[in-house]
Amino acid sequence: MRQVPKIKSMSLVRFVLSLYVSFHQSIWQIIDMIAFPEKVHIPESLKTSYKDLLDQLQDNNRTQQARIGTEEQVTSDSERDRLLSLIFFSITNGLRSAKEAILAAAKRLEIVIRPYRDIASLPLASETTAIRGLINDFAKEENSEAISALSLQPVIDELQAENEKFDAIYKDIVAEEAARSRKASTNDLRTQTDDVYNEICERIYASGLLATEPDDVTLITNIINEINGIIDDHRKTYNLSEGHKKKKEEGENEEDPENPNTGQSDEYSDETTSDEGSEKYEPLG
Repeated sequence: MRQVPKIKSMSLVRFVLSLYVSFHQSIWQIIDMIAFPEKVHIPESLKTSYKDLLDQLQDNNRTQQARIGTEEQVTSDSERDRLLSLIFFSITNGLRSAKEAILAAAKRLEIVIRPYRDIASLPLASETTAIRGLINDFAKEENSEAISALSLQPVIDELQAENEKFDAIYKDIVAEEAARSRKASTNDLRTQTDDVYNEICERIYASGLLATEPDDVTLITNIINEINGIIDDHRKTYNLSEGHKKKKEEGENEEDPENPNTGQSDEYSDETTSDEGSEKYEPLG
């Protein structure tokens, strides 16, 4: 007769990274709080490996969620292109002015902007450099009167500030991409984490089978029940998430009357179905 319950089997391969990390964090908290780890034969080195892998996965998860600055970069690039267009339009429009001072200022500045007409089509880093060149040309003493005549200085100042903001975002993204390339891949980390988790579960279950003291059996039974509770909770979360996705898809696509399987449930249930006589822990599949 089995002394302790089996640890439920569950495949995590379909879990998104955030749910996957949540699962292992919950398991880690149980393992870390075991008062007598020697009772379940979990060495400190195995706990350390598990924690290190979790830390790396958390870092990858944050990176995946944040994708640092990419949306902000697009917004900033669009803003500096808008400011460039406003400056160019003001100068081009001045060439049609009936006022002599405005016309003269526009003619002078049209020569300045002529080499920069296609600036917005340049690669991002090249555009940053070109905008700095344009601003430096505008800042030359011989152009100051023309800039004032067309009231362009406030817009030029905005462009300079936005260009430097964009450059800072761009450098952050480049640094983040470089750091990401040095990280272990998430798939490799998940494989290693599953291996460590499996070993921990095997040690806990085997310790329960070999335990002779009632207190030890109770301790290990409680640990296994906590682990199984976490497995149930995360399976339920996964199924709810998939259910919401399915409802959304069904709302967008009417059921095909010629395909009776369209409405079939895709609920996730990987509980062990082996017979009651088996004592072997079934690892993550």
